Amino acid sequence: MNLKQFKAKHPFTSLMLVAIAVRILAVIFVPGFGSNHDIQQPSLIQGLLDWLKAKMGMGDSQGMMFLSRAFYALISLFTVSMVYRICDLLSNDKAKAWNIAMIPTLCVIMPSFGIIDNVSFFLGLPLLLYGSNVVLRQQVLIGANLTEKVHRTSYIIAGLMLGLSLCVWYQSAFLVLAILVMLCLKRDLKGALMTMIGIVITLLLVWVLLMILNVNPWSYVRL
Repeated sequence: MNLKQFKAKHPFTSLMLVAIAVRILAVIFVPGFGSNHDIQQPSLIQGLLDWLKAKMGMGDSQGMMFLSRAFYALISLFTVSMVYRICDLLSNDKAKAWNIAMIPTLCVIMPSFGIIDNVSFFLGLPLLLYGSNVVLRQQVLIGANLTEKVHRTSYIIAGLMLGLSLCVWYQSAFLVLAILVMLCLKRDLKGALMTMIGIVITLLLVWVLLMILNVNPWSYVRL
């Protein structure tokens, strides 16, 4: 089986293999890969990571920088996966989805080209895409009259992910609101309610965790 046949038969696997290969090269040979830009805004997740790093006594060694680059690479792989799956659902054409997903695949880090201008954006985007993917899949099933395959608990899972994206990347609130409005316009009020319940559960759990850790989340909010 040649590469073209393998791509046609296993589009997702071939896409991820390309993405993994590009990221391995970047992690090993690009010292600035995954580095933070000077104008980066404060990030709640960055604050928690710094707190954990201090508690574990980790320094800024070369090994830690290598692990940091590998961490960014893994997160970006998840983003590539979500871009492919969402495009596949929207177009119902795996070849088109593969071509579109090659953009974040070759960009190494989605959405920037290796330099992380906003850690909140970078970490919140995959969560937002995952929640959107779950909601979109349920809507596709409803549109195909496959209502017996629609699980309302899936909307709660989507809400949990969207809630996490809100906690990590506050600006995603506009996109999360758009998803809820879309569900209402589709007259899927139960889906909108279940999604909202998942969002509220996540926000409450994260708030309690932050209070336990004595972290003030409002100090990281900057629109």
